[in-house]
Amino acid sequence: MNSLTRLAVIGLLGGALAGAQALPKAETILDRYVEVTGGKAAYEKHTRDTMTGTISFPAQGLSGKLTRYAMAPDKEYSVVELGPIGKIESGFSNGVAWEKSAILGPRVKRGEEREQAEREAHFNEQVDWRKSFPKVETTGSETVNGEECYKVMLSPPVGKPQTRFYSKKSGLLLKTAATAVSPMGEVAVEVELTDYKDFGGILYPTRSKQKAGAQQMEITITSVSLDPPIPGELFDLPADVKTLVDKAAGK
Repeated sequence: MNSLTRLAVIGLLGGALAGAQALPKAETILDRYVEVTGGKAAYEKHTRDTMTGTISFPAQGLSGKLTRYAMAPDKEYSVVELGPIGKIESGFSNGVAWEKSAILGPRVKRGEEREQAEREAHFNEQVDWRKSFPKVETTGSETVNGEECYKVMLSPPVGKPQTRFYSKKSGLLLKTAATAVSPMGEVAVEVELTDYKDFGGILYPTRSKQKAGAQQMEITITSVSLDPPIPGELFDLPADVKTLVDKAAGK
């Protein structure tokens, strides 16, 4: 290899290394999101919240309302009232993940689906992401709706990793991509997040567009109440779900 060729190779390697070094650590990106949306102290002074909003499936002409209740450290209850389909409930409490609807009836989530529900029920997961995702990595850059983003891969102890896209400019989360586990099997899910608004000193995305396989769904959050009075029994297992749990335990 002559000296000019060697210099050219060194130059190419130097450029590649500089490009790699230009990517910030995933930990820095995730912690920056906490800061730009309100800061760790603002998150940690709250122990429960309630969200209300609307949900629609444009292709099917379906729309309805949704309400989600959450309480630290990991209790969650959601209810969707969707026109002719009726009420769809789901929750996580005392280690049990469940769901019930008029179509499928009550069921208890197990395996990866249960682990997935537990992560989603983790209160203030934005701040405590290290508990849910022990391995995180910045894997590159990608444009989301015209805005340059860092791609961060987050790997849980159990289940498949997910990818989050954070704006290089604002630090806000603009998109997620993951493989969700459902009764119908694994489904590729992409969610775009927009319209961040301030509720009690914390910024929340109030609009999301979700693609799950061939299905598309839109959610608009209309209100977020921080530390409202929430009766503890709201998170109790429904009687028919408890029956399934007891049966599985041999009771």
